[in-house]
Amino acid sequence: MSSHSKYLKIMNASCRLSLSISVFLLFSITNGFAQSKAELQKQRNELNKRIEYTKKLIAETKDNKTEALSELKILREQIRYRQQLLGSFEREVKDIGQEISNSERSIREMESKIALMKEEYAAMIYQAYKNKSSHNELMYIFAAADFNQAYKRFKIMQEYAEFRKRQANEIRDTQESLRARIAELEEAKEHKEELLVEKSEETKQLASAKEKSEQVVANLKKEESKLRQQQVQQEAERQKINAAIKQIIAAELAAEKKANDGKYELTPEGKVLSERFEQNKGSLPWPVVRGVITGRFGKQPHPTIPGITIENNGVDITTEKDASVLAVFGGKVTSVFTIPGAGMNVIITHGAYKTVYTNMTGVTFKKGDTIDAGEKIGNVLQLNGKSVAHLEVWRMTSAGGTPQNPELWISKK
Repeated sequence: MSSHSKYLKIMNASCRLSLSISVFLLFSITNGFAQSKAELQKQRNELNKRIEYTKKLIAETKDNKTEALSELKILREQIRYRQQLLGSFEREVKDIGQEISNSERSIREMESKIALMKEEYAAMIYQAYKNKSSHNELMYIFAAADFNQAYKRFKIMQEYAEFRKRQANEIRDTQESLRARIAELEEAKEHKEELLVEKSEETKQLASAKEKSEQVVANLKKEESKLRQQQVQQEAERQKINAAIKQIIAAELAAEKKANDGKYELTPEGKVLSERFEQNKGSLPWPVVRGVITGRFGKQPHPTIPGITIENNGVDITTEKDASVLAVFGGKVTSVFTIPGAGMNVIITHGAYKTVYTNMTGVTFKKGDTIDAGEKIGNVLQLNGKSVAHLEVWRMTSAGGTPQNPELWISKK
């Protein structure tokens, strides 16, 4: 085989190997976590804030010995947050485990490919040495048949020398990448160990919260007869409030029809407002800055008393004392009224939708006022040591109003 052919054979083999290394490294770099560590840490930080807030609310509730049921509801939300937190730890531990496995496989393949590159490089050096000892490079060039062939041989020798230099640099760079990959692997292993410690601690906290919840339930069951009587009375009061709100919404609809020749028809502005309201489904702000949902929409079984059903046209959000109640969307105030046991109440109309805010004090708006999203309506009224904001969302048609589940409209927390 001629020197020319030997040079080309070694260069082609090495080029193929270099390309496979580059593609492999690119794949390794882009194969990261399904969900970044930063995102998971942000999620855990938010969950920890919510857990701390439930602790604060429970501490406030404990001052009122008659509100063990409220404590139970908040505790159950805390348990839900802790379960989500634990799930976050488990996801990242799983992701890191996969990343460690990928890194170890990556390192093994890189080590193997570096060994092959070194073999190819050694073969080039050996071939160059043999050719230098047996055929002087200048003699190889001068032995050409003509000037064009001599020039080509000169360029081949020049390119071969440059290629050897590039190959040496690539081996060095690949070794540096390997060292960096090993360092990343060690860091990932350390992070996994830290997460496992945090996960273990959170598992204990979750078990403690569940045990505490079971104790509250046991204490409540001891007073089931008394609680059943109280709950029946409270549910009767809730039904009165529901009926009053429904009656006022029906009156608003009747007034709108009367003003429009007996028809329910939105104005162009009302249609635009309705569309905007619908576009924000699932992302509306909460009616309070911070809170925990302790009463959900629809018919719900009582948490401790068998056979008792709670019917809710909205959501109840337990919050701190004197918390501000905020409009979840801009619109027109169409009713301001007082209901015994529910404080001051406000209805805001957003085209074909209405939001209802009850259990307030300090309302300064009046019927006909325009209000913006996030604007303060009033303060949560504290009753029996509890501060609970109540929000309802209604969809209006010519046939009447239908309550919607507010949890589907407000943003997730």
